[in-house]
Amino acid sequence: MNSPLIKLEMVKKSFGDKAVLRGINLDVQRGDSMVILGGSGAGKSVLMRHIIGLMRPDSGHVFLDGLDWWQMDQRQLYETRKRFGMSFQEAALFDSLSVFENIAFPIKRHRRDWTPAKIANRVHECLDLVGMPSVADLMPNELSGGMRRRVGFARSIALEPEILLFDEPTTGLDPIMTSVLNDVIVNLREQLKITSITITHDMSSAKAISTRLAMLYKGDIVFTAEREAFFNADNGIVRQFVEGRADGPVTEGLLS
Repeated sequence: MNSPLIKLEMVKKSFGDKAVLRGINLDVQRGDSMVILGGSGAGKSVLMRHIIGLMRPDSGHVFLDGLDWWQMDQRQLYETRKRFGMSFQEAALFDSLSVFENIAFPIKRHRRDWTPAKIANRVHECLDLVGMPSVADLMPNELSGGMRRRVGFARSIALEPEILLFDEPTTGLDPIMTSVLNDVIVNLREQLKITSITITHDMSSAKAISTRLAMLYKGDIVFTAEREAFFNADNGIVRQFVEGRADGPVTEGLLS
């Protein structure tokens, strides 16, 4: 197997007396759609911040293309972070800016030599890629929840990243819109030939978009596998999560 694009090696992080990450080991290969599953409070968002280099581990290492995030100087950190695109929970659009202005925002900030025409072309390309070609002039408050998420996806690809991160992309959406977004995520990865990492607890999304999955439980990765092997695993924590059962190791002692 080739060297991983992203590698976490014994990553630990605590806040006061609370250990959130307890020694994470995880490899993400180029072209993967890695889905990190875990319940509320499992440490998913903290793990994502370490992957993108926004949070420094207390111990351990996070490597991108073999380079340790925290051995880079400030210029290298800045340039490396531009290799990532991030889609936030609830889209996190600027409510005072139009859809066009939201997507153009990172381009104007990081591509100062681009002409207005080139920026406009890129904005419309991104909207086309997420199936929203005619909403550029709308304001965020004129969009449904699912439409806002897709605009957030469009903004995340504006700088042509190599790696896309999705933070709970389908939370709070109905099953139909969840399916629409799953298709958009798969299409983005296939059309743009990128690597994606998604954190979620939505099993339908996990199954639809993943090539590999990792189970995060109490700050540890307890199981990692290709999609088919993951959903057929005998691991008790994975089985309970996949099947959505109330009884099992995750809830042991909580229901009595």
